[in-house]
Amino acid sequence: MSVTFRELKENDIPKVISLFSNLSRERAEVSFVDVASMEEVKEWLKNPNTYVYVAADGDVILAVLRAKRGGDTQNHSCNLTVAVDYSFRGNSIAKELTEYALDILKKDGVKIVRAYVYSNNKASINTILSCGFTFAGNVYMHHYDEKEGVYVDDLIFHKLL
Repeated sequence: MSVTFRELKENDIPKVISLFSNLSRERAEVSFVDVASMEEVKEWLKNPNTYVYVAADGDVILAVLRAKRGGDTQNHSCNLTVAVDYSFRGNSIAKELTEYALDILKKDGVKIVRAYVYSNNKASINTILSCGFTFAGNVYMHHYDEKEGVYVDDLIFHKLL
């Protein structure tokens, strides 16, 4: 596997929508599962405050990272969302893609990035910590996981760039 990291291109959008659809079928708890429209992703590309990067192996999209920059007095910060296709997890792709994006965001003047991770998502917690993020707090009992029969917190992490 030869993984490259780069900006999302418009011709990648159908593959990204397919990845999001796979996440939805998997019942992954990531905000990308709510994205079903190619038009919505096209809007990300038009928005100067939205950064979208992919990990790709040739024409195959392995992972997507979106960083949404705040507006006006909050333009020093970004919120991150990352998802890796099920077939490619366990290969440090999320970590490498995150580090790739953080370098670009820092060069573009972003001072702090935040990520919200569900407390039952151990792999994502480990990834975000390995990227140097700090636990900053949580939204206690964010939602109830019927499958597991437990409440899940939304953990808040940040990293100063």
